[in-house]
Amino acid sequence: MTPPPGGPDPDPAALAELVADAVAAHPAVARLDGGVFGTVATWLPGRKLVGVHVGKPGEPVEVGVVLTLDRPIPATVAALRRTVAPLVGDVPVDVVVADVEVPGGDGGA
Repeated sequence: MTPPPGGPDPDPAALAELVADAVAAHPAVARLDGGVFGTVATWLPGRKLVGVHVGKPGEPVEVGVVLTLDRPIPATVAALRRTVAPLVGDVPVDVVVADVEVPGGDGGA
């Protein structure tokens, strides 16, 4: 799904799914995350999309992620902002790193 040529998709549910797909495709993203209280989320028809919050027009888009610890975190956050920015238009993109995972970690076994 791509946004229409005239700008970002005005439907928050479609925009949230678009952002979630783009963020999850980044190789350093282990998964999307809703935060401690699950507030980083968007309600879609019949379900809740955890890890992306698209609010009212003009409000920042918030993305919550768990990253793999194989790349520098600041560079990954900057890359995620660059990926999401063209999708959401002229609103801030807040990326929250909720946790990190060590790649290939087996929990100490």
